Amino acid sequence: MERDFKTLGIVLGKRNVKDNDVILSLLTPDRGILSVYVYGVRKSARAVRASLFTEGNFSLNKRSENGKVTLVDIDPLSFHEGVSQSLERMGWANLFSEMVLSGKSSDAAIYSLYTGALDALESEDEDKAAIYFISRFMRFSGLYGDWRSCPVCQKKYGEDEVLGFSLEAGNAVCHECDGMNGTLILPPSARRYVARVSESSMEEAMSFIISKDMVHRISRYLLRTLRYSFPVHLNSLDSGLIM
Repeated sequence: MERDFKTLGIVLGKRNVKDNDVILSLLTPDRGILSVYVYGVRKSARAVRASLFTEGNFSLNKRSENGKVTLVDIDPLSFHEGVSQSLERMGWANLFSEMVLSGKSSDAAIYSLYTGALDALESEDEDKAAIYFISRFMRFSGLYGDWRSCPVCQKKYGEDEVLGFSLEAGNAVCHECDGMNGTLILPPSARRYVARVSESSMEEAMSFIISKDMVHRISRYLLRTLRYSFPVHLNSLDSGLIM
């Protein structure tokens, strides 16, 4: 017996299987991440196709005998074509996707965060979009602190305190808990900006006034910290697309 159902979703990733088939990694707000089979798509011009980052209402079919979910049709809402217009945007989008896929779990908040970040990549400063996604995703996942107090000693940061980093904690920390001897530091103005962004909606985060040079330095700081903070290695960090 087969069961048809519909869900809002966005394509996080896709991989080829066998000769003509594709498996989509579909992020949904209410069903988590689904593996969706698309049969014959690499052979038949009539097969339904879903490109990377396509968001829409997906008509799916679940087969009771093997539990496989297959794609029936798509009513697209956005293709996020602007993401593919630069290598840097593609690099960020691939990183966001890999972080969500590696997290192994999702909900409506992660869905909103991910789709909002892709929207921001198309229309806003790429570095602002990256800071928004990374800071909020890591906070949702419990991998970053609140940027207002040291996660090691719990001391509240001073207004003008320069933060260090702890490899053991995988977090920015106060000067006294800095285990890298000032190798990875975050100035006070940058720390305050990240703290505000990590608590804000996408619209609010994009409206904060900050220099392009500063926002670029903060996004690269967060990239460096991901190598120490994220529980698995992220291949996107080695792609060379984000410089």
